[in-house]
Amino acid sequence: MENRRKSLRFGIMLNSLTVEHWQYETIKLLMDNGMKLSLIIQNNDNTPSPSFLEKIKNYPFRKIIFRCWNRFIFKPRSKYPADLTDLTCDIHTIFCKPKMKGISTYFDEVDIQEIRNQNLDFILRFGFDIVRGEVLNTAKYGIWSFHHDDERIIRGGPPGFWEFMKKIPNNGVILQRLTNSLDKGIILKRLNFKTILHSYKAHLDQLYFGGEILPLQVCKELINTGILKEEPSTSEAPIIHPPTNLKMLQYFWKSIWRRIMFHINDLFRQEDWNVGFCESSIENFIDCKDKESLDIKWLKKPKRNCYFADPFIIKTKKDTYIFFEWYSYPRGKADLAVALKSENFEKYHKLTNFKEHRSYPYVFEHDDVIYCLPEANQTKQLTLYRFNEEKITFEKDSVIMEGFPIVDATLHHHDNKWFLYLVNQKNSHTHLEIYYSDELRGKYISHDLNPVMIDCSKARPAGKLFTYKGKTIRPSQNCTEHYGQSITLEEIDSLTENIFKTKAFGNIMPIEDSDYNKGIHTINSDGDMVVFDGKRFIFTFSGFKQQLKQKIHK
Repeated sequence: MENRRKSLRFGIMLNSLTVEHWQYETIKLLMDNGMKLSLIIQNNDNTPSPSFLEKIKNYPFRKIIFRCWNRFIFKPRSKYPADLTDLTCDIHTIFCKPKMKGISTYFDEVDIQEIRNQNLDFILRFGFDIVRGEVLNTAKYGIWSFHHDDERIIRGGPPGFWEFMKKIPNNGVILQRLTNSLDKGIILKRLNFKTILHSYKAHLDQLYFGGEILPLQVCKELINTGILKEEPSTSEAPIIHPPTNLKMLQYFWKSIWRRIMFHINDLFRQEDWNVGFCESSIENFIDCKDKESLDIKWLKKPKRNCYFADPFIIKTKKDTYIFFEWYSYPRGKADLAVALKSENFEKYHKLTNFKEHRSYPYVFEHDDVIYCLPEANQTKQLTLYRFNEEKITFEKDSVIMEGFPIVDATLHHHDNKWFLYLVNQKNSHTHLEIYYSDELRGKYISHDLNPVMIDCSKARPAGKLFTYKGKTIRPSQNCTEHYGQSITLEEIDSLTENIFKTKAFGNIMPIEDSDYNKGIHTINSDGDMVVFDGKRFIFTFSGFKQQLKQKIHK
């Protein structure tokens, strides 16, 4: 392994110093985190434009609607123009006049040698279109380029458009090292986002802004390990081109109809969660194909306009407790409650009554004390509580982290360190972060690779980590098609302050033969009993009012 450095040298390929907003943010993010911008390769192609008659003769009129809409009407925030002058005023610049061969761009030997002389680690391509030839080898780790689709499914463009049109539930984003194959380079990093089917503009902003961290993530891994992870693409997916006029008319209709249905569903179709439990080990629960054979029982909710979710279980010498979120639609918030096995889990004790929302009561035992670390993202504080078994109450212990809206914080004690898995409310379905500390109460330090994962199918925590036949398993929420769709299980392969590696293990689907068979997003066990939640959809007038209130205040 080579000697590790704290910074990498990079160049950028541009058509001009005016770039799209997401491209500006990508470059700035690299520079703010210590990467050194050392070269600007600017397109100096001054070939005369064809005459007006030649343009008319060769114009693709069957795609005129898309071209006019994309140029004059469609204005997502991610594509706003941004001036790079403030970032590049002292950066060495070379102006290259490329040679075009068909649709491909080639560089001459003089420019190639000048780029090579800069000893760059990598080059980010934001211009010059399709680049081929020896220029691809001028930086140590090649030329990197974004593709805002999963190349195994969609090659070509426009970015994210065909996922939207075809209702593909998730949209991949890749950073690739360019090769001479079109949209089939060497994959350096992948992300996965839920497709926003009611707004292509919002969906494209999500892809562009969400993907801007990819080069920095690859740089961090390079600095920490000295190794560039590469995955050759074997995609045979066809290359798809921009939409014809007919497809654009379909796009306009789908956009309007889906937006209407999105708001109608929000108003008239509310989530209704409940907590289920059964006597089983977690291993048996995972392996069992027919979950109903486990004699599953569900808590009995006192009212229709509330729900129970996020169950955690712990067994002590005194009793067995199921902690859970108790959400009220009329109040628009949740408190925490607990049910006791000695009361047949039929009586519910309210544990909190705060002004702010409380959920995800992560409960654990340490040094013979029962602690709870509930979600309270509205306070921007992560507070540790002690559970008093005699009084059945929470007692505040300490604030272990603060400063941003923390969601679903999950502790994991590993190699004499406390690792804290969480998501930020701003990216609660996609961006997993890890913090670590030598002590339970902190100080917690950000993992070197944060966010360690960006994937709507397995980022957000879904309960305690557990052991399955000697393997450490992390349950996470699959939010690909909708919130709490199912649970993804991943095996922790390697975990340190600067490494986080997982591999696929399995999944847990909703309890099919139950009333709550539309989702599951939390699972926990005490060894003898498994608790989980399930989702269905209902209509309540209080839920309707709450959703309407949120839409009015947006």
